[in-house]
Amino acid sequence: MQKFLSMFIILIIGGIGGILADQFFLPYLATIPVFSKIEFIHRTGNGTTIINPTEKITITENIAIEQVIEKITPCLVSVQAYKNKELISQGAGFVVTSDGLIITAADLVSAKADQYLIFRNSHSLVAKISKVDLENNLALLKTEETNLPVVSFINLDDLRLGERAILTSVELNKSKLSYFVNLGIIRSINDEGIKINIIQEDVLANGSPLINIKGDVIGLNLIDENGIIKIVSVKIIKKFIGL
Repeated sequence: MQKFLSMFIILIIGGIGGILADQFFLPYLATIPVFSKIEFIHRTGNGTTIINPTEKITITENIAIEQVIEKITPCLVSVQAYKNKELISQGAGFVVTSDGLIITAADLVSAKADQYLIFRNSHSLVAKISKVDLENNLALLKTEETNLPVVSFINLDDLRLGERAILTSVELNKSKLSYFVNLGIIRSINDEGIKINIIQEDVLANGSPLINIKGDVIGLNLIDENGIIKIVSVKIIKKFIGL
């Protein structure tokens, strides 16, 4: 009986020792170069690096979104149209060439206006209409400022259904620019346009860019009076600009 009890105690102690070794000692050895070359120790070390894969993916995506927002923000502008110094329309746009070409929605550049102002980095620039495409509701404005940061465009063939899409926009509020972000996924792709599912539709979007997780422009956002968002694809935009 005493012999059996001794064996039982030894097994208990051995089990506890094995758990401690597996959870603490072997992972520690895996951090030491000499021991990390041993296969089973190396696997033990790898097994403790990812505790929650889902959480890690979420954190990685959040960091990526923050980085692309920092990338695209300098290219965003607020577009305002005036008649007799009275504001008649406003929306967003983005810089497409470093010598001052800015694309926006055509319905933001009414023919009734006698002045167009572009607000970027809290200062205004006078702009002139360079080109208009009423069929696709696109307008190209030109400013005299140069060396501007510009957006990059996605290759539409690389766009995938279900891919993360980021709707970005800017609004002038009391002489200060306010930026907005919304998230969604690509729901459909065709030559006429791109459809997305987004979390909410309360973000000012008219004339602003839709971008992917790399910060490349997928299309231009148009929003009607009912708050319905339409995306003009990058293929149409590049043809309009002449790129």
